[in-house]
Amino acid sequence: MEIQPQPQIFDVDEQNFEELVLQGSQERVIVVDFWAPWCGPCKTLGPILEDVVAALGPGVALAKINVDENQQLAMDFRVQGIPAVKIVKGGQLAQEFTGALPREQIEAILRPLVPDASIPEAQALDEADDLAAIGDLDGAVRQYEDVLEENPTDGPALLGLAKIHLQQGRFETVQELVNLVEEDTPEHPQAQALLTQIEFAHHCQQAGGRAACAQRVLGQPDDQEARYLLACCAASEGDYETALQEWLQVVGKKPHADQAKDAMVAVFHLLGRDNPLVASYQRKLYQALY
Repeated sequence: MEIQPQPQIFDVDEQNFEELVLQGSQERVIVVDFWAPWCGPCKTLGPILEDVVAALGPGVALAKINVDENQQLAMDFRVQGIPAVKIVKGGQLAQEFTGALPREQIEAILRPLVPDASIPEAQALDEADDLAAIGDLDGAVRQYEDVLEENPTDGPALLGLAKIHLQQGRFETVQELVNLVEEDTPEHPQAQALLTQIEFAHHCQQAGGRAACAQRVLGQPDDQEARYLLACCAASEGDYETALQEWLQVVGKKPHADQAKDAMVAVFHLLGRDNPLVASYQRKLYQALY
C-alpha cells in the first residue's frame, strides 16, 4: 500500500489536533496559526506563513486553527490576541509570537528550528560565489549544482558553474552550460564572454604560450599581433588588467584593432560594470577610439 505524503499546510480542529500537531511534531516542526475570518492582520500573516513554510521544505508544516470554531484549543494555548503563532517541536512548545511579523523575522525564528531547511536561492548563490572567491571550487560547484537542481535555467548558477569549469580547462562543459543561459537574461552577455575566454586560451596556446608571446613583444615592440596574443594569454589566465593594457595599445592599429576592441568589450561583460577596471578602461577605450 502506497503511503500518501502528509500535506504541508492543513486545517486543524479539536478532534485531530493531537494527531496532526502533537504527534506530527515528532516528525517535523509544526507551526500553529491561530486566526479568525474577521481578523485583518490574520489575512496579512497567513500568506506570509504559507510562503515561509513552503520555502523551508518538508521539515516544517503549517496547521491553521480557526479560533471561533476551536475556542478550547485557543484557551489551552493561552491565546489572548490574534494572529497568534505557536511553534511545536517534539510535542513541546518551542517558540511563539503574536501579530503579523514581516517575512524576514519569521524566517529568522523558524530556520534554526527546522533541520535540513532549504536555503533561499539568493543566499545559496551568495555562498557559492564566496566559496569560489576563496578557492573552494568543489564546494562552490556543489552549491551551484544544488541551485540548478531546483531551477535548471538559473542564470547566475549556470554562469558561476561555467566560470569554474573555465578555470579548470573544461571548455566543452563551459560551452554546454553557456548554451543553457537564456538570451533575455542579464547573465547572457557574461556567458557569451566566457566563450570569448575560450578563444583567448586557444589563441594563446597556438602562439606558444604567454612566455613566448612576451618574448616576441620584447623583441618587436611594434608587432601588434604579438601584443594582441600576449593580451589573450593574460586574459586566459585571469590577468585582466595586463590584458586590457596590452589590447588598448593595439586599438586603432591595424591589423588587429577591431579584434582588440571586441576583446576588451568581452572582458567588460565578463567582469561586470561595477568592477573598477571596467570603469577605467571603458573610458580609456572611448578616448582611444574617439
